[in-house]
Amino acid sequence: MNTQVGFVHAFKDFWFRAGDFRGSSTRGQYWWIFLMNTLVAVAGLILLLVSGAAAGFLAWDQNDNQPLEYVFGGFLGIVVVLILEWFLFQGLPSWALLIRRYRDAGVNPWLLLITRVVPIFLTGLAISTTAVQITIGILYLADLVIKVLPTRHPVPLWSTRPNEDGRRVGMVGAIPEFFRRAGVFSGRSSRSEYWWIVLWGVIIAVISLIVAVPLILFSTYAVTTTLLDPGAGAFRVLWSTIGVVFAVSSLFALPQFTLLLRRFRDAGVSPWWYGVLWGAQLITAMIAANSRTIAIAWIVYFILWLITLIITVLPSKKPIDNH
Repeated sequence: MNTQVGFVHAFKDFWFRAGDFRGSSTRGQYWWIFLMNTLVAVAGLILLLVSGAAAGFLAWDQNDNQPLEYVFGGFLGIVVVLILEWFLFQGLPSWALLIRRYRDAGVNPWLLLITRVVPIFLTGLAISTTAVQITIGILYLADLVIKVLPTRHPVPLWSTRPNEDGRRVGMVGAIPEFFRRAGVFSGRSSRSEYWWIVLWGVIIAVISLIVAVPLILFSTYAVTTTLLDPGAGAFRVLWSTIGVVFAVSSLFALPQFTLLLRRFRDAGVSPWWYGVLWGAQLITAMIAANSRTIAIAWIVYFILWLITLIITVLPSKKPIDNH
């Protein structure tokens, strides 16, 4: 059986199967995505260097003591936001793809706890001993070898039903629905499916804040008091904390986005209107970043956000399935 796939197929498979942890993905499906992200990273780095140099030159030419206004209020700021957003939305799809690639290679996906989670944990500890570095290298090499193994399950399974209607769920029941339909842009989601997830997001944000703030304060204290070597200790703790926050956020970005689109459709509003509202918010944010009189821009931004909020609380336009 021919298991070769092209970029277009791999790209669609990557996003639409973001909540599929039970199927399999071939080598082509994995490595096309790897190549795509490598090219995006290289292009983004070039844009950052060019636009950063241009912004710095502009600030110097204008004798401005606030060069950051040129940096984050201009093209460079847009590039940074777009790159962060691109990789932010790939957290859950990437882990789902890894799990399917391991299974496709005939390896138990639970091995990822050793080949991927352990190295990340050891890196976060900021331990620079030779033994730790060798261990990290061996585990990453094992992960690489597994990902290049040939396909053993050429027929991938699809674990979601894209056109499901919204239904009433409880606080716990909203969680599996949220992740299972992570890459499903079609169908509908009820108010309970949406707002229970919003509540879970608030709870997780509060817990993350409780954990992150002491670590950041400790890192700052350690740097100012030379308790830790900035190069080897405190700064690594700080960046590891930021990395963990970004990684956790990436697991929710795509599921939250598709849930919002389904909530719009369930409320009788075309999901394309969310794109219009988001684009308008982006424009107003850019105006606010480039203008010294930002009051009107932020008022418009708030109104656009309020419109989105109102749509998410509208009742379903069709009867909700209680089963």
